[in-house]
Amino acid sequence: MSEEELVRRYNAARARRDISTEEGLKAAEIIFEQAGKEDIECALAGGIAMHIYGYLRATTDVDLLASKEPDLPHEQKVSFGGASYLVEVGERRIKVDVIVRDDFFRDFYQAALRDAQKTPDGWRVITPEWMVILKYLAGRGKDQLDLLWMLKEPGLVDRKKVARLLEQVMGKTGAEVALRGLENFYVQAEVMRAGDENGERE
Repeated sequence: MSEEELVRRYNAARARRDISTEEGLKAAEIIFEQAGKEDIECALAGGIAMHIYGYLRATTDVDLLASKEPDLPHEQKVSFGGASYLVEVGERRIKVDVIVRDDFFRDFYQAALRDAQKTPDGWRVITPEWMVILKYLAGRGKDQLDLLWMLKEPGLVDRKKVARLLEQVMGKTGAEVALRGLENFYVQAEVMRAGDENGERE
């Protein structure tokens, strides 16, 4: 690595403003409270939801699925539906993306929101099975890493339930096609899990 590349990476790392789980949940809580006043369905997704399930990867914002946008001033629109809000938590301003899909994937996101589970605080979070489906549909590198982590975690994801949920939205034929793509991730996750177990035994 050249000195210039090191400097570039160093500066980029310092510019990142990763948020903690606690900061993310406090930011989400502000939007949840407003959504409750407006009878808007809302559920935690994205990186902070991954934190709840045990994968503490770096994240710089909060993602929520919602039935409509809360009536609050927003920074900008989300390209595939929804809006971005800046929420003050202590001395920080944290971006919260409220996602209201208006594209081809709308039915998947509405179903995921419908099936969201309550947290001990009374808020809602997208289930692991729906997180797997949404991560698979998103298909970005970080989504695939999240997907693999979830699939290799013992007892976290019910794969038969994933199949049933896909069938509910896509029908039997569509679900079978999607599951063929997911099967590659299932195999990779099993290999990763076996590697983890072998490392523990050594």
